[in-house]
Amino acid sequence: MYQGIDTCARIKDPRLCYDKGVRFVGRYLVPENVYGNKAINAAEATAILGAGLSLLLCWETFAQRAADGARAGDKDGITAKTLAQKLGVPQNVALYFAVDYVPQLHDYDAIEAYFRTAAAACKPYGCGIYGPYAIVEEMVRRIPTLYVWQCVGGSGGKVSDKADVYQYQWQGGGEAMALAAELGYAVDLNTCADMSKAGLWLPDAPKPWYTDTVNWALKEGVVTEARPTDYATRAEVMQMIRNYNLRFEEEDSKTYSGLLEG
Repeated sequence: MYQGIDTCARIKDPRLCYDKGVRFVGRYLVPENVYGNKAINAAEATAILGAGLSLLLCWETFAQRAADGARAGDKDGITAKTLAQKLGVPQNVALYFAVDYVPQLHDYDAIEAYFRTAAAACKPYGCGIYGPYAIVEEMVRRIPTLYVWQCVGGSGGKVSDKADVYQYQWQGGGEAMALAAELGYAVDLNTCADMSKAGLWLPDAPKPWYTDTVNWALKEGVVTEARPTDYATRAEVMQMIRNYNLRFEEEDSKTYSGLLEG
């Protein structure tokens, strides 16, 4: 199980997060000119991913926004998609949209309409819901393709088995406060079993140590195919040595005219 945080604060030292056991960070995908440090920007995203952390992206303007229905979902989906593209977010990543309150039953149809239009508008990105137990359970029943990020608040102690990410402690909890004291800003605490399945923006995997060597060997004709982790027979090793030596044998076989000086 991977440990994560989400926060309204700008992450200034993501390597410190990594050193404290954090493996993913939830940040807000909202306009920076309106929301300031609450909004993630390109420099912060690059630093977070460069530290080996994954990114969980969430759109939220105000808690009850999803109850405004289809037109709001379409507008928010388009804006979130535009911000994601400017940030360079890969197409296989999910954008989560917040329902940051406990809705009443009479809100459910409007919230469903919101997520249907948001999901259509934010394509090619995936669409996820952030919210308490009852609403995420109901929305994923109505729209099975939604990613699910459940929050502890308003959930009555219940945890959905549909949750791809679970926010298990808000910033006022003891564990969250202890981590916040070390990081220098308030955080909520989360867990995730499979960050790829949850639609997080994963950091690029580091190149294997042998990448440059394999590319050189292919270019120089020392080998004809990579297979860098396969075992080599004695005959194959001999052939690789011969392939390398042939480069020099061809040079030695050339005849030269004129005098050598120096």
